[in-house]
Amino acid sequence: MSILAVSSSYAKIRSLIDNTTTDALPPPSSITAGVESLPANLTAHGLGEEATEAHLLSDICPGFNGPKTSPNYYGFVTGGVFPIAEVADNIVTAFDQNVGVHLPEQSISTVVEDKALGMLVELLKLDRGNHWQGRTFTTGATGSNVLGLACGREAVISTRLRAAGESHGVGELGLLAACAKAGIKEIQVLTTMGHSSLYKAASVVGIGRASVKDIPSSSREPWKLDIAALERELKREQDGIVSIVALSAGEVNTGRFATSGSSSVARIRDLCTK
Repeated sequence: MSILAVSSSYAKIRSLIDNTTTDALPPPSSITAGVESLPANLTAHGLGEEATEAHLLSDICPGFNGPKTSPNYYGFVTGGVFPIAEVADNIVTAFDQNVGVHLPEQSISTVVEDKALGMLVELLKLDRGNHWQGRTFTTGATGSNVLGLACGREAVISTRLRAAGESHGVGELGLLAACAKAGIKEIQVLTTMGHSSLYKAASVVGIGRASVKDIPSSSREPWKLDIAALERELKREQDGIVSIVALSAGEVNTGRFATSGSSSVARIRDLCTK
């Protein structure tokens, strides 16, 4: 498709969005019509660019729900953006940049991402002595928890492996062999009101959904972590049961934090460091 066609298509998309109602959900008839317009099988020949564009805009778009166009859609918050962020998103698509590999002599893209991450750390007041060197953007909740649990798994197992005189970690030895050499019987993930993606991530990284354990301070405040219970659970390390602590910085349904403030976060950090 030519650059002119891309520009024209985007103008049509913007016009379509601007003229979409603010209803949270589309009419059932629009969903039905869109479904019926989908091809039942792979065709021998494609529709062509213009017909495909018309199909997407006329048949498919009217069947979308309203995270972007309605102030009243609360099903999923997938990331509505300010207009300038939408511009940036389209720049990335247009230039097809890859931030998975750091090649500063070939592209500025990873440098831009690193600067953005650094400013995010500053915004959240997390940068204490420039400790947050390893940082990245993820695709969302599942990606974040998979990455977080994988890093946590590596950290708790490697700590015991080093104490046993083993220089390799899970990546080299494999999960079962690493745990055996480290004398680990169980890995538990301690949390409160864990998001569903935390359980999914525990399954993906080989820890298991059953390892995710809630330790709330009370039934009235199930989102708040019981620090005394946390301390007891962490002491099980001497019995070969190691722990990863997953704190919520704003539980997804209520916005409640798992901690009461910076002092409780510092206390949890101290307990985990022991």
